[in-house]
Amino acid sequence: MLIRWVNHASFLIETGNIKLICDPWIEGTAFNNSWRLLSPSKLSFDDFGSITHIWFSHEHPDHFSPPNLKKIPEEYRRKITVLFHWTEDKRVIGFCKQLGFQTRELPDARWVQIENMELICGRNEAIDSWLGIRADGWKLMNTNDCAFHARREVARIEELFGPADVLLTQFSYANWVGNRGDAAAHRRAAEKKLDEIRRQVEVLRPDWVVPSASFVWFCHEENHYINEYMNRVSDVAAFCRQALNVVPVVLYPGDAWELGAPHLPDSAIERYAADYERVFNHPALDRSKPVPDADLLAAAGKFFAGMQAKNNRILLALLPMGIAYLTDKDQTAIIHSTGMQLAPGRPLEPDVEMGSDALFYCLRFGWGGDALRSSGRFQIPAGANPRHFFRIFRIACLNTGEEYLDSKMVARKVLDRAANWAFRHGARRIPGVNLRKRPFGLPEARSLHPGRLAAVFASVLWLLVDLLDPSGSSC
Repeated sequence: MLIRWVNHASFLIETGNIKLICDPWIEGTAFNNSWRLLSPSKLSFDDFGSITHIWFSHEHPDHFSPPNLKKIPEEYRRKITVLFHWTEDKRVIGFCKQLGFQTRELPDARWVQIENMELICGRNEAIDSWLGIRADGWKLMNTNDCAFHARREVARIEELFGPADVLLTQFSYANWVGNRGDAAAHRRAAEKKLDEIRRQVEVLRPDWVVPSASFVWFCHEENHYINEYMNRVSDVAAFCRQALNVVPVVLYPGDAWELGAPHLPDSAIERYAADYERVFNHPALDRSKPVPDADLLAAAGKFFAGMQAKNNRILLALLPMGIAYLTDKDQTAIIHSTGMQLAPGRPLEPDVEMGSDALFYCLRFGWGGDALRSSGRFQIPAGANPRHFFRIFRIACLNTGEEYLDSKMVARKVLDRAANWAFRHGARRIPGVNLRKRPFGLPEARSLHPGRLAAVFASVLWLLVDLLDPSGSSC
């Protein structure tokens, strides 16, 4: 089995007649011009002529990039099979079919055979997934962005897959983790990622670890500060050797590694070091222009009309009001479930601070609030609760996946929450119940629109239902 490194979280597996590429993001930006690739890709879209399969872990644009997929020549698309985990909405599968790809949905946590390769794909939290591969006597596990908050969650994968020879995993944070100047929060987030790697290595017991899914930089003037404390691949390689006693395999775009062959990471580490120096110390940053009031209000009108049409209006009315201060316009956006008003200056204490372009993106796209958390283009004032802002946009994100805020969703989420509690306290499996999401705590009570009584009722409701607490970066 041969691995050819593409970029970021993307690599090509070659075995027999199979050439499987994972999460191809070749060029361009992600999350509203907020991320760029750390290093240039060597693979071109013309190289897809020899690729037989594409696997996507999830829909985030640094893994599933519609602009990049459209650049693959149409005659190549017809010969490539897209692999994606089973979903109810079929959104990814449907989009790929429209582009002319062949498609195949992978069942959850069950082995499938593709010629000489065996695959097993499992879901993680709301939208993510991991992939295990067996071929040529080797076992490779790709956990990419998957978040495992307890050892038991990794142990579940080990029960299905067994120990891995090679582990590919994310090695640094990939979202807002603290305000500008909050070095302690950024260091904690970086250390947490190392702890997650340690947990995976201890349970899956690989001989080799390939650092993956973190070869990006925050490229906007509003988020560039986040780069300072990100884990560098050189530090992660040293951590693997010294703390975990496993062999780090560091691959630069265009590099190839035959599984089991001796590997020296020094050359790739040196090239990445030059790229870190270039983008962190001499960056060409992306910038955004202020968005006119008329455009913001027009986008808000469409956004909230869609919210009202798709969801239970009584439940929507229980959502707290969200307040965003627009730093580039000295203006405050007052947001509730039926609309948005703009006020000059800062008449109310905001939940979040951001540029108007970041808010505009939230209003234009259902996944915009999710993208904002990943982009990191906001700040949280002292004493504020950003959940008041993000809850509203999380409903829109769920709507893009054909989930709607109604009594059925509430009942399902209450059941899921109970199941997660049981899972954390020792249950291995509850048939028919989602055990993937972690439970969250009770949100703070706050004066709500339309009234304080609704605030009390809403707090009780959201204690039982975790769907409106966007503590993770995925919707």
